[in-house]
Amino acid sequence: MTSAPDTQARPAAPARRPVSARRVVVGVLAAAALAVWYVTAAGVPGAAATGLLVVSAAIGGSTLATYVPPTGTRWRAVLGCGPCDVAAAATVLVPPVLLAGSPTATMAVVAVLATAFGRYQRRAAAATACPV
Repeated sequence: MTSAPDTQARPAAPARRPVSARRVVVGVLAAAALAVWYVTAAGVPGAAATGLLVVSAAIGGSTLATYVPPTGTRWRAVLGCGPCDVAAAATVLVPPVLLAGSPTATMAVVAVLATAFGRYQRRAAAATACPV
């Protein structure tokens, strides 16, 4: 006996913000600036810490790029209106603070985790942002 096909409707996938050339450019420029800032804040980090800081900067740059509206849309549509939107952007400030006190590979791992949390938070908040 065969089972009946699954007829239950699947929940809708969360809305994803479209990738545009503007966002890519802003993300790359932000990641480069963040990488320089993070490595400078760390002083003279080792190779492992430098690599982790570049990863953290790339994640931070991609987070900041989500705040750039696609062509033809308003800023309000992508800024969000909740504390999660502010917290996501604020996570790019965490790595220099961590590394100023202790420029080690362990703190670089924590910096990657902090910026990854911000990226996750921004992505999760995208679908539940205030209606515009």
